[in-house]
Amino acid sequence: MAALAAIACNTISQLWELAKIFAKSGDLKNILLVQRRNHTISNYLRNTGLDSSNFTINCYLNAHTTEFCEDNASMTNADVVYRCPIVLEPRDGLSLRVLGEILPTCERFSINLVMSTPGRDIALHINPRLPQNYIVRNSCVGGVWGNEERTSALPFSLHRGSNFIIQVLFTTNCYLISVNGRHVASFNHRLPYNKVKCLEVKGDVHDVQSDQAYAENYPEIVKNSKRLQNIRHLEDEEDPEVAFTDNKIHVPFFGRMHTSFRSGQVLHIRARLKLLPHSFYINLQVGDKIWPHPLIHYHFNPRFANTGGRHIICQNSWMVGDWGREERSECPMEFVPGKIFNLRIQPTFNSYNVYLDGGLISEYFFREEEAKIAAFHPDTVYIQGDIQLLGVYVQNSYEEYPTEEY
Repeated sequence: MAALAAIACNTISQLWELAKIFAKSGDLKNILLVQRRNHTISNYLRNTGLDSSNFTINCYLNAHTTEFCEDNASMTNADVVYRCPIVLEPRDGLSLRVLGEILPTCERFSINLVMSTPGRDIALHINPRLPQNYIVRNSCVGGVWGNEERTSALPFSLHRGSNFIIQVLFTTNCYLISVNGRHVASFNHRLPYNKVKCLEVKGDVHDVQSDQAYAENYPEIVKNSKRLQNIRHLEDEEDPEVAFTDNKIHVPFFGRMHTSFRSGQVLHIRARLKLLPHSFYINLQVGDKIWPHPLIHYHFNPRFANTGGRHIICQNSWMVGDWGREERSECPMEFVPGKIFNLRIQPTFNSYNVYLDGGLISEYFFREEEAKIAAFHPDTVYIQGDIQLLGVYVQNSYEEYPTEEY
């Protein structure tokens, strides 16, 4: 017994040293573990130059793969094509990427974050369904699935016979999910995310691999991604009604302005409200990242009650590390499902004014606590929700406002 106790103490000590090595190592910062189908962890360690005979590494990985992530060659579930242990501490900022190729006959596949519970509960289930062009999120506790959440990611970039990159970012409130460099959904935690121990992939995909790292921002930029677009600046004499060509623009939309947005300019947005809208929003923000949370000077968010009740407009800002006090007002009846509308957002030295089809519908005044960082003018427009976007332009304002800086 004494010998066993000594071995156990030595193992714990070695695991602690391994953890410190993992934390400090620059070589392991971006990709800490990659395990392809039918490739063992030992092969990976050997191929990447790590000493796979090292007792500490083998002990650490084997302890996890034995309990949660059996070697792919010995999997008993035919649907499982890939399993990999989570070797980093699940905490705010942990990024998991899953890369692979979708089979030509694919109907659906799934990515599961499996917990260390006796029933191997699933904290997050990501289930792209190609025939329907949407992505399901869910959780499973004791073999019982919860309520599904669905998103139709547009453009839907998961296609048969093509490669994919799906990123999952852990935050304190939710998981953030991106597909091929484009954020598509969030999923609020239903189970403790710090107990996630294994990543599992099932379904009609192959050549799957993954990596783990602590991210500095999200979503990760993917090569050849056109997520961020440049917003055209109209000449003063151009008529916005003529400039709009009613070409559909994919939502969510990230648009970069040529210069920061301030008094003396106007933002034109043309869109069509979907037939069964829930809500949409427009953010005037600094930068195009979703995490860490950007400074949002103005959040304009119409919400529609599909089953009765009031339609409202919510306005807010994220300026001092959190949302401020939400301001609510009645949503005008001019927002009609299926109808095209034109919005005009104009900043003054102390407010944002919003016009719908030429009529003023809301005015949002800057708050005293925001004055300290108001010098960071918004340079990005982020649009998301139940609309078909047809055009976004910036133009010098034809209305005169005081030029005092806010």
